[in-house]
Amino acid sequence: MAESREQQILDALAAQGNLRSLCTLRSVGTYIYEGEREYYNLSSNDYLGLAEPALQNRFLLEADVERFLLGNPASRLMTGNSPAYEALETAVADLLGTERALVLGSGFAVNTGVLPAVTERGDLLLADKLVHASLIDGLKLCGAGVEWRRFRHNDMEQLETMLEAQRGHGGRIIVVTESLFSMDGDFAPLAELAELQHRYGFRLYLDEAHAFGVYGPEEERCGAGLLAAYNAGRPEHLLRADYHVVTFGKALASQGAAVGCSDETKRLLVNRMRPLIFSTALPDISLEWTRFLLGLMPEFAPRRKRIQELIALVNTILELETPYESQIVPIPAGSNERALAMAGALKAEGFWATAIRHPTVPEGEARLRVSLCAGHTPYKIEQFATLCRQFG
Repeated sequence: MAESREQQILDALAAQGNLRSLCTLRSVGTYIYEGEREYYNLSSNDYLGLAEPALQNRFLLEADVERFLLGNPASRLMTGNSPAYEALETAVADLLGTERALVLGSGFAVNTGVLPAVTERGDLLLADKLVHASLIDGLKLCGAGVEWRRFRHNDMEQLETMLEAQRGHGGRIIVVTESLFSMDGDFAPLAELAELQHRYGFRLYLDEAHAFGVYGPEEERCGAGLLAAYNAGRPEHLLRADYHVVTFGKALASQGAAVGCSDETKRLLVNRMRPLIFSTALPDISLEWTRFLLGLMPEFAPRRKRIQELIALVNTILELETPYESQIVPIPAGSNERALAMAGALKAEGFWATAIRHPTVPEGEARLRVSLCAGHTPYKIEQFATLCRQFG
């Protein structure tokens, strides 16, 4: 009997070292369990270490849980738009410094939904080469007559050349990038972007999924992200994000995401954003948990400081020519096979680090993607970094 098409595809993925499968795991604090085996979890995006029973118990003690919905069986435009949405969106807008905010079920939903909703024929989108897959999908979903191009990662010279070529462009120009890139762990050059925005007047779509909660000015708007931190430095040119995206499922250990925007943009999204219109609303308990954590942002300052200390520790041990900038630490492997072998070697020593392979990253650029979190101890991270030195 001939193999099915599905099996042929699976066999090809396996031959490329690219076959994935779901693994049943149980997380407890900084540890992860596969069956009875315990591993130190280096693959979580719980950057602030908030997925802990103590905080959850505090939330339940302080909240009026009797009125919380544990489910919400309708879309927001039907009967699912509970008061908890309005309260959370107000809190997000206040933190980001935007006129309004709109909450959705995931960052993927935001990134695939905003750009198709706000663009029209004749608009031009210029996106960083390494923006997240969800943003690539969002670009592809834009309507007929909306053009999009990509510039080399963080290459502001090429971006300026593209902008200069479009002087007098009749449509709207939107630059699409992230403040902290999820695979390389590097920052966007916000000062250079601000200078270009000052000269060319483009709109900016800024995804702060991995920066939100971890970065921001500590005096006020704690944890608001790298954009807030940059603008708080009183630069010559402030940077304006017309579509300011943050997620709650990473540093906030919650669910959902939001886009900070103007009142006019929010009203447009409510009318045209398909992931909002056709998705079931989030339950109140998730919305209230997120708002509870946002209110504690100043209290999490020591956790943010711990992350910076762990980044410095890794850089000291690895003695790299180019130190890591953020809590996202990519350990280069090259091939898919070597990335899997490196992950296996760490696993044998009790560390869980995920191998990131092509096509998630370009071919030949497979790596381990490690997340440093506030719950990690210097002792364990020193052990991990010392093991990584043997990879060369």
